[in-house]
Amino acid sequence: MAENVKHALVLIHNWGDNSELLSLLKNNKHCVSIFHIMGRYSFLVDANFDDFDQIERWVNQLKSLKLSSGVPAIIQMQTQRVIDVHKQKSEFDLQQYMNIKGREHFFVQIDSPQYDESLIQALKKSEVVHSVLHVQGETSFVIEVIVDDYDEYRKLLKGIKQFPSITHIETQEVISVVKYRNQVFDESGRLVYPADDNRELFSL
Repeated sequence: MAENVKHALVLIHNWGDNSELLSLLKNNKHCVSIFHIMGRYSFLVDANFDDFDQIERWVNQLKSLKLSSGVPAIIQMQTQRVIDVHKQKSEFDLQQYMNIKGREHFFVQIDSPQYDESLIQALKKSEVVHSVLHVQGETSFVIEVIVDDYDEYRKLLKGIKQFPSITHIETQEVISVVKYRNQVFDESGRLVYPADDNRELFSL
């Protein structure tokens, strides 16, 4: 894949009728991973594109989705371009996400306007932080956290809040993983790749 690919995390807030939206996202070549989340937004999508025109067409396609009542399916979208990947899971697939059910799974948005190398290093060294993405947009970093219990997550938050460069932290709990690195489960429960274009670049 071209090195100048545009890579983004897209937060989507919809009305709660997910069928049409998920059907479009699951089979779309730009959507590498889809997480159903709880918080200000309904879904976090890991997506990549060859250029800005593709992003614009894709966003317009999503915004044109309507419910049977004629109301737009999507209330709000936020696109954050991935600037750098500081930590990334390797050899991880959708089945492994299914296997962690019962554990606590979060995405955490961290706003740290000043570049803080000590914060990045602390996040990279943490065993419960599985991904660290530097993004462009409302926040500075998006991290993925998987812990055995909520107390472990509280301990991580307490440690993070010691860094004076952080101005805001927002947590989004993962309800389910719909698609991961282009994999979905088919009706028989097998891992499959629904799109012909298997885009290999991923961050989460």
